Amino acid sequence: MEIIRMVLPVLVGAVIGYFTNYLAIKMLFRPRNEVRIGKWRVPFTPGIIPKNQGRLANAVGNAVGGHLFNLETLKESFQKNGTKEKLVKKVAASLYESDACLGDFFSSDENHGELIDRFCKGLAGSVKEKLCQMELKPIVAQIGKETLGDLLNHKMVTMLLTEERQDAIYERIAAAIHKYLEENGEEMIRGAISQNVMKLEGKPIKEIVQAGTSREGLEHLASYVVDTAVERYGAAVMQAVDVSAVVRERVESMDVAEMERLTLSVCDKELQAVINLGALIGAVIGIINIFI
Repeated sequence: MEIIRMVLPVLVGAVIGYFTNYLAIKMLFRPRNEVRIGKWRVPFTPGIIPKNQGRLANAVGNAVGGHLFNLETLKESFQKNGTKEKLVKKVAASLYESDACLGDFFSSDENHGELIDRFCKGLAGSVKEKLCQMELKPIVAQIGKETLGDLLNHKMVTMLLTEERQDAIYERIAAAIHKYLEENGEEMIRGAISQNVMKLEGKPIKEIVQAGTSREGLEHLASYVVDTAVERYGAAVMQAVDVSAVVRERVESMDVAEMERLTLSVCDKELQAVINLGALIGAVIGIINIFI
């Protein structure tokens, strides 16, 4: 009888602690809907998570978008485990060995011709602008001197073409070339670019790439393009995707039963340990009560 009197408080404390923690964990998700008796709402209904699902969605969205999956973490994860190197090698290998032609990528596009035309026009405009910004007179003078060569040392020629006259001629030629480029340069350059683009469209990509660089050089170029794309456009992509909003909407629309299954699948052992800890604490309190 004395043994029962000593053991019973320990068992009762353990059972109470066990079921108290078990009930507390269940009340995180249940009841899933509000319970009312007439106009009176039963306390703690719905459960904590169903009642605060909107706040939870906000918190999870901000945590994921603000700290767990931002531009910096994207860059770090991209650099880890050789992810970037694998991507660069794969891109370089696919280009270096591709039998596809450039034209294949645009053949199904109805605006193919318009895209090519815009590309050629834009490139021609850029080339013309750079040419017009160049100081042409030194180039003309160098070509003139190389062309005339020894004639410039002839006494009769030097009498007729003094350095001042040569300089004036070079300046007029440079001005004429500059004027021609301003008026006709874009059209002339555009025609040349269009012809070359049409030739390139029919060539396999590997021929174009292999003629221009080695595999190592292509990998280096691909690495630079990847780094530049992440650096320049990563923030814009992250902003456009809006990870926080995506996560928030997903959590808000998630069924509570699905959330419960997901939580238990991840933390089942930990939650069971909390329940067992409640039983242990209850048993300890029961032991203490024996000696009070």
